[in-house]
Amino acid sequence: MNTRWLIELEDWSRANGLVRLILCEAKLLTNRRPATNDHQAAARHIIRLCEAARLATNDRLLRSIEAQIRECVRRLDVQRVNWEQLVPNFRDPCLPKAVVLKPWVSPLEKGVVLVNYENQYVRLLRLPNLKEFAARYTLIVGPSWHPPHSLVNCVFAEAYPDTVFSLISNVKDLEILPRLSPKFVPLPLYGSSWVNTELYRPRPWEQRDIDILMVANWAKFKRHVALFKAMRRMPSSLRIVLVGQDQDGRTAETIRHEAAMYGVATRLQIMCDLAYPDIVDVYCRAKTTVILSRREGSCVAVAESLAADTPAAVLRDAMMGSRAFINPSTGRLLRHERLAEQLLDFLAEANAGRYSPRQWAEANISCFRSAAVMNDILRGHARGSGQQWTLDIAPVTWSPDPQLARPSDRTPIDPEREKIKREFGIELGKNRP
Repeated sequence: MNTRWLIELEDWSRANGLVRLILCEAKLLTNRRPATNDHQAAARHIIRLCEAARLATNDRLLRSIEAQIRECVRRLDVQRVNWEQLVPNFRDPCLPKAVVLKPWVSPLEKGVVLVNYENQYVRLLRLPNLKEFAARYTLIVGPSWHPPHSLVNCVFAEAYPDTVFSLISNVKDLEILPRLSPKFVPLPLYGSSWVNTELYRPRPWEQRDIDILMVANWAKFKRHVALFKAMRRMPSSLRIVLVGQDQDGRTAETIRHEAAMYGVATRLQIMCDLAYPDIVDVYCRAKTTVILSRREGSCVAVAESLAADTPAAVLRDAMMGSRAFINPSTGRLLRHERLAEQLLDFLAEANAGRYSPRQWAEANISCFRSAAVMNDILRGHARGSGQQWTLDIAPVTWSPDPQLARPSDRTPIDPEREKIKREFGIELGKNRP
């Protein structure tokens, strides 16, 4: 009982406004400005300011911290920062979370490259011929979290030689990213707006054998314990399945131990490190899915659920991009109290055929629809800048790493990847059969 109480207290404190404000102010008070010529210390100073920004509880405080960050970034010499001390694998030339969307056509028509996650696109800063890369390719990045305040996001766009387009993790990023740097051009597309619905084969309701599915890594912020607590007041006959992978030192054994503390370990099934096609199949077997994070990035699990024609439930106050995908056609927004009763009602509504999530997903967040939106924006920007646009981008999907949605698009793209590897020394994406 005491251990459960401590887990729930920690979970509560991470979301409590007063606790967050106290931690934010403490970080600001103890974060002394470094010497002007110590650029490594200045980078660490920005990191601590970003930590405070992510804890800020109101817009005025957040903007005040952002002003301090911009001033520090203005005085920072990025070339004198030892990134290897700050970013794991900074020298690794392989960027598996990247994909070429369009080959370089001519000096008047750039190619297009997408790189997801801060620890991936920051590696571009080590290129000795970065200016040439920026001159040949339009760059799109995909931040991993909301709010997006991090050393990489605060510094990268300022150091990059050209405009940086960016996906968003939350609608608020449309305002926040340009405040971090005017060179950021945010796109009205989430990191979870790229599901390939053609990969999903939804099963009829009578063939769906999973009542509640939760696809989430084992990190604390995913809040599996909230589900375990609710399960104590739910019928033991329900089939509940968890699909995940190790994160932040937490494993499937950690999840089993926590489930046992709530007395529900024997009432659920845990699946670890599934291949993507197997995850797709599990989604298509589920009657409902649930995500209980209070705060994270765009959360592709919600989009994947909708593609499988499986309605999804998320918390109504979740700071999570995919919460925007939940509407009367796609799922349910949950309150924190009486969670068990809400999940049972949700399951009954799904059984009654109230939802049509796949239809909504195909019309709004499929990779082909999102690629068309992105293409229109990039084309308009290129032509407005005096560039040409004769070749459209190829649709990309996450599965789970970004890759071209149509195998036929690899014919013109693969030689471009090889050219980039040869001329710039980086490998964008994984080699696939």
